[in-house]
Amino acid sequence: MPTYKTLPLVVSAVTATLAAPYLHAQTALEEVVVTAQRKAETLQDAALPIDAAGEAELNRIGVSDASMLSKVSPALTVASAGGSNNIFFVRGVGNFAVNAYTDSALAFNIDGIAIGRPTATTASFLDVNRIEVLKGPQGTLYGRNATAGAINVIPNTPTLGETSGSLSAELGNYGKTGFSGAVNLALDEQWAARLSLAKLDSDGYNDDGTGATDDTALRGQLFGELSDNVSLRIAADYSTSQGDGSAPIYRGNYGFQFGPPSDNPNTIDHYDFNPAPSNVSDAFGGPLTPEAQAYYQSLATVPAFTTPNPTAKPFLDNTFWGVNAELNAALDIGDLVVIAGYREAEADNLFINPGMQAAIIQDDQEQFSLEARLSTSTGPVDWILGGYYFDEKVSGLASYNQQSIQSTQGIDASTSESKAVFARGTFNVSDSFRLVGGLRYTDDEKQFTGRSDTFVNLCIRYLPVFPGGPEIPNCQGAPAIPAGATVADTLALIDAADLPVGAPGIGTGPVPYGQVPLFPGAPATATANLLLINPTEINQTQTAEEITYRLAAEWDVGADSLLYASFETGYRSGGFSLAAGREQYDPEYLDAFTLGSKNRFFEDRLQINAELFHWQYDDQQASHFGVDASGNSTLYTENIGSSTIEGLELDVLLAATSSTRLRANVQYLKNTIDDFSFVQPTADPDVHVVTGCDSSFIELNAAGNALWQVDCSGQEGRNSPEWTATFGVDQQFSLVDINAVLSLDARYRDDRWVGFDFTPPQRAESVTTLDATLQLDAGDGQWSLLAYARNITNEEVQSVTQVLSEMSNLVTSVYEPPRTYGLRFNYFF
Repeated sequence: MPTYKTLPLVVSAVTATLAAPYLHAQTALEEVVVTAQRKAETLQDAALPIDAAGEAELNRIGVSDASMLSKVSPALTVASAGGSNNIFFVRGVGNFAVNAYTDSALAFNIDGIAIGRPTATTASFLDVNRIEVLKGPQGTLYGRNATAGAINVIPNTPTLGETSGSLSAELGNYGKTGFSGAVNLALDEQWAARLSLAKLDSDGYNDDGTGATDDTALRGQLFGELSDNVSLRIAADYSTSQGDGSAPIYRGNYGFQFGPPSDNPNTIDHYDFNPAPSNVSDAFGGPLTPEAQAYYQSLATVPAFTTPNPTAKPFLDNTFWGVNAELNAALDIGDLVVIAGYREAEADNLFINPGMQAAIIQDDQEQFSLEARLSTSTGPVDWILGGYYFDEKVSGLASYNQQSIQSTQGIDASTSESKAVFARGTFNVSDSFRLVGGLRYTDDEKQFTGRSDTFVNLCIRYLPVFPGGPEIPNCQGAPAIPAGATVADTLALIDAADLPVGAPGIGTGPVPYGQVPLFPGAPATATANLLLINPTEINQTQTAEEITYRLAAEWDVGADSLLYASFETGYRSGGFSLAAGREQYDPEYLDAFTLGSKNRFFEDRLQINAELFHWQYDDQQASHFGVDASGNSTLYTENIGSSTIEGLELDVLLAATSSTRLRANVQYLKNTIDDFSFVQPTADPDVHVVTGCDSSFIELNAAGNALWQVDCSGQEGRNSPEWTATFGVDQQFSLVDINAVLSLDARYRDDRWVGFDFTPPQRAESVTTLDATLQLDAGDGQWSLLAYARNITNEEVQSVTQVLSEMSNLVTSVYEPPRTYGLRFNYFF
């Protein structure tokens, strides 16, 4: 019986044997060149877990922004819970919150520059040569914030002695129009330039128009050979991202049980699930339809227990620009690469996920980075030696309005300075066997200066649910908190009649808010609500020194077969929260064991790659709502978990005939949360936590809140389907004098958790999606026409599902795109 360690070889051998009868008149598979290990090598020679796709494949599968990167790597999940920052998970490693003072678990690199705040802009995917997705920690060559892995987006660069270009135009449903172009200019024998641009517009997928995009991107590059041994490339880019961003669908809400539990399958302990009307919960209806707004305003807010205001209309208006330079020099001691980059981002956006009245983000981010690498050899050892410097500053404001609670945050400065030195050595024991060791020392210093002023609207009137029944807060008709970007903006939006004694001072205590009588016959000026503003100021510094390393062995079993084993460590830096008593959280760590096998058989007509992995995920960071030491309800991040992640991935490519190519990728994943517990507050001991995990009452705190211990240990990790599989076929044929390629792709994802709370609506059902493309060209390389249809069966696929406790435990979902189709025409000159 094969052992765990020999399974990749056994799988490869068995599959090759089964495929042998079909291999008799095929052409060889293409080679893909990658630079993930800071050197050029084929994908099959790269001894690490990596997926990659070139320009033609990216156009075929429709990768135009970060949300579609899971098509490149099935192990990757990309979601947007709100705003312009993307959320990345690799095999369950990630976090649902990314903002100005938390970092992504995955390193996102564009043209060799690490991006501090990965966003939804299309500029990243302008004139792309290839995309590489590295799975698992990349602690030596990439360093901090590469716990889950790394994504490398690599653009086309200028070519000497060539004047050429391309134009592309696209039309699709939902009003999609796209235009892009690139031109390569030979300036003289030593210099060349490349100019690229793209414009993409689309209407929203939802009936209310939300989800629309309006993106523009420009890039210019200049490349020159300064001498026979030295070259320099300078690049500059500018882009804007406008539209709506993602918008939630209202699924229903969790309400108190006053009798036997309902038979709705989403009901949990102590809470019945009350589904929204079907014309509201439709996957692509949208939050701004009259029906959705009427449903939203029928809910009660917490803790004001009043009628909510209508939601604001979401929008994005972001600007990004940057410059970077790459110097390559062939020195006597080795090859030197120096990469420097400066970037700025200005964000102005408003989102309403997961059901807020408005979340307003206005911040400015700037970063500078410098990396130098020297590749050299000393006897049988090949070396990569380097140093890295990164400096980032974010400032601005953020305001999160949940009707009864609004956190208005001013960020004076959120800074990160990271310095690192690293080395990797490859000892060539023989022509076919190598030992690899890598080490990186990182020194991080982060500082955060900011202030949060929390508006709280409290209901002080209790009425019986029914005669003789329990009394619950009820202040229907009292005003909610209007959504403002700052404290002054918010107070200016309040009707003076709703503040009979004047506006509350910051930290001075509650004042009457609203004109709702406390009881029949009470004076008209009696109030049922109190409004207060609680301040929290933070001025914190965090330092960390970390050593990460990699140990690996590589064995060329045959001319076209590679077996490798590795152990690598990685970490994501800690950070801050605008919460008293919760100001800081520590780094998280991931250790990864990998056993892999890469093989080509039958004169490069059959490719079989297999990977066994075992990851240990410790000090896991998680963001959730809770009460801080000042009694404010707020979102903060803490280290609350550890997980064991293991499985098998098998990737097969087969040139079945000279005109037929078959593709398959299957991943089995077991992500078990070993330890994941935290404290969650509620109004009193009779109000339980809305969760699918175990919970138990602890005590009342000084603010009168009930504290509950929530234990999710033993659950399956989030965004971790047990089985993921993709299957595809590319069939070439001729139509008169036109070449044609028909491609069909199927993708299966098993049941998976797509939300933090493990409630039944957050369990996305297993789903299979189908895509198809037909590409035509005349064979002379001058033009091509691509017709595509994606999600052909119009599946409703949950991307992220959240529960908002301040809106009567409102359950919302964001969905992946519905069925889309279109045409893209490409002209080359």
